[in-house]
Amino acid sequence: MSLFVEKLKHCSVAALLVSCAVCVEQAKALPFNTDMYHNQPITGDIMRPKAKDSVPMGSLERRVESKDEAAKLENPSKGDALSTANGERLFAVNCSPCHGQFAGGKQTAVGAVARFMPGPDLTAQLYKDRSDGFFYGTIHFGGMALMPGYGYKLSPQEHWDIVNYIRKFQNGK
Repeated sequence: MSLFVEKLKHCSVAALLVSCAVCVEQAKALPFNTDMYHNQPITGDIMRPKAKDSVPMGSLERRVESKDEAAKLENPSKGDALSTANGERLFAVNCSPCHGQFAGGKQTAVGAVARFMPGPDLTAQLYKDRSDGFFYGTIHFGGMALMPGYGYKLSPQEHWDIVNYIRKFQNGK
């Protein structure tokens, strides 16, 4: 009797493994969860298309069409201490891997990515002469060569916070 039970156990384990393999082969997303199964991977765009003629609430207040339009923008929080401190934090997370670290009006450390392809020196006179809107547009839409746009990731206030921090270290503070 015990030999029969042992063989039955081995057969049931084998049957379980075979059925699991078959189920895994046929596994699909649940019927109510197919929106991510059939779409392309996320590339910064929203997963579902917007409803026809709809606009997200508040989006037109901060919409910028181009870098040229952004260059004309006025900084609403020039030099505010809280804004500058937040800009320093955001710069460290999003910008310093390429642009490095700054203090006293000069670059003090090169970013990890900059060892292979250095970003521009933001303390150069060329960048000191640029408008705050220029930096806003560059952060939002990306740089001329390799810098990606962060418009999808950062709020307008966070853009200005980074601009304020850049102005702070450009002035040697």
